[in-house]
Amino acid sequence: MGKSNNEQKFRIKNISAYSFAAFYLISAAFFFYLLVKDLSMIHVCLIGILSLTTALGVFKRKSWSVWSAFLVFCAGNAFAISLLLNPLTFETLGVLVEIGLIVYLILVWVAMIYLSVKRRELY
Repeated sequence: MGKSNNEQKFRIKNISAYSFAAFYLISAAFFFYLLVKDLSMIHVCLIGILSLTTALGVFKRKSWSVWSAFLVFCAGNAFAISLLLNPLTFETLGVLVEIGLIVYLILVWVAMIYLSVKRRELY
């Protein structure tokens, strides 16, 4: 038995939302890894908790996940931009971390724009 056309459209339509949920989940795992590596970075734990909450909200299709994504957007931008503007980041962590921060910034912007534009359709 084949799946109905409406069910396939629903599944394809939400693949992008699930990919953003995976992005928030992976970024939360990375932030928790940074916290374990250096326990003095408590602010990273806050971004990790917000990212984990956002991933759960997007995956479960909750209406509050857009607001949670906005909090991650603000905190993530402040964190990544401050690290990129700090000259010690390149010296101590290297170019790979700076490229990762730029990719993180781009993905946070894209995820926030997507979730805010599609919020009525997703939830």
